[in-house]
Amino acid sequence: MNTKGLRQKILDLAIHGKLVPQNPNDESAEVLLEKIRAEKAEKIKNRELKADKKDSFIFVGSDKRHYEQFTDGSVKDIEDEIPFELPAGWAWCRLGEIYWHTTGKALKKSNEKGTLKKYITTSNLYWDSFDFTEVRSMYFTDDELEKCTIKKGDLVLCNGGDVGRAAIWNFDEDICYQNHVSRLRPRIAGIYNKLYLYLLMFYKERGMLNGKGVGITSLSANDLLSGLFPLPPLAEQKRIVGKIEQIFAQIEELEQNKGELQIAIKQAKAKILDLAIHGKLVPQEESDESAEVLLERIRAEKAEKIKRGEMKADKKDSFIFVGSDKRHYEQFTDGSTKDIEDEIPFELPAGWAWVKLPDLCSIPITDGTHKTPTYSDKENGVPFLSSKDVTSGKIDWSKIKYITKDLHEELYKRLAPRKNDILLAKNGTTGIAALVKDDTVFDIYVTLALIRPITEMIFSQYLLFVINSHFCKNQFNDHLTGIGVPNLHLVDINKTVIPLPPLAEQKRIVGKIEELFEQLDSIAMNLG
Repeated sequence: MNTKGLRQKILDLAIHGKLVPQNPNDESAEVLLEKIRAEKAEKIKNRELKADKKDSFIFVGSDKRHYEQFTDGSVKDIEDEIPFELPAGWAWCRLGEIYWHTTGKALKKSNEKGTLKKYITTSNLYWDSFDFTEVRSMYFTDDELEKCTIKKGDLVLCNGGDVGRAAIWNFDEDICYQNHVSRLRPRIAGIYNKLYLYLLMFYKERGMLNGKGVGITSLSANDLLSGLFPLPPLAEQKRIVGKIEQIFAQIEELEQNKGELQIAIKQAKAKILDLAIHGKLVPQEESDESAEVLLERIRAEKAEKIKRGEMKADKKDSFIFVGSDKRHYEQFTDGSTKDIEDEIPFELPAGWAWVKLPDLCSIPITDGTHKTPTYSDKENGVPFLSSKDVTSGKIDWSKIKYITKDLHEELYKRLAPRKNDILLAKNGTTGIAALVKDDTVFDIYVTLALIRPITEMIFSQYLLFVINSHFCKNQFNDHLTGIGVPNLHLVDINKTVIPLPPLAEQKRIVGKIEELFEQLDSIAMNLG
């Protein structure tokens, strides 16, 4: 469920007057506006307020069209600016007609006149909330305090930073504010701030409240105050806000449940992988060729290649076997044997075997280039992947970088990734692996390790699921080094033990995992 879209729909109904029924007994918005204009005229007459040439008000003519009348008496037809028809009792107005507006004080370190006061800026102001993690102070004179103080109930808005973000100051203690923040106070008691906070949210999401400028944008007072807003009767304003808050509370509960369900889906996937590597996800079949037979065939083939000089013997090579006493041992190249029964994580089903990760690979596990890459543009370069391009189960090609073709030719001679290889992140997103699913030509950086399974004995997708399971991640985490950004070294990757089922069972396991994951992903997608 798209709860963000649902909120927008609720606000859309509210702004069109369709969220709550109208009451013909409510004092109309036009009466409110007339009161504002009369009060303003009286203050100008008594010289408490200066007339503003930019002042105007909107009215509906006898021809049912909307007009705007300015201080100098001129009138402009604005029917084409009116977004939609309002219910009876409502009226269109400029924001500046119903709100007094001031901006805060510009920060000047050299200014030390007045009293040191705390102030807020855009970094403290969020949607319908404030963050007081860091509240700074500067000097304000008495004259500045009148203009630059927020009081309980004021509507506060960002005119810099995330333009339009707003909240209501609901604290008993007053606070000052910087010039990237605007203060809005109703001109009359008939304006309900909470409604206009929601309308600002709606306008912002719909792209109707934008700043100007390149890079850092700002919202001018003129652009803000000239914005067209609907004005319902005061009683209806409160009914609308009450209904919005009731529905939003239900949406928040949905979101909380959605978050809990997403966690449950993640946990379910982890449990599925755990069942898979314990041999409990699909039944075993006696007719399957055992993993031990596969391993013996691979070791024999490897020994033959060493004998023919096609492969070098590695002093670190070893293999795991079960002795006549049913205990697990590790035999090394020099013929020595070590009892490793205490290192075996759990008992495997019949036909399975424990194996070191390198024993499942057709080439030694290695990492990408240690050289500082020479980058190129996409048109003239070759894809170059690092750990940041690997996410669980897939490669993210959307933000990859490209290297020169000359560097690619040099790197490709050493290591040429290919379809069904597994890329394992050595740092950054450490321990996360992805499968190469096609024959795209690319190179890798040192932050990635390349694992090439022997496809005759191991199904690449099975190995990928095992590597991405908590079982392998726990092994990786035991070997992480480094402060800040953890690193996983090749020598430790080579120590990883893997539960190996018969090849036929590997494929059955992968089929079941993909079936269950698809169902879980479908649920997650429907959550929005």
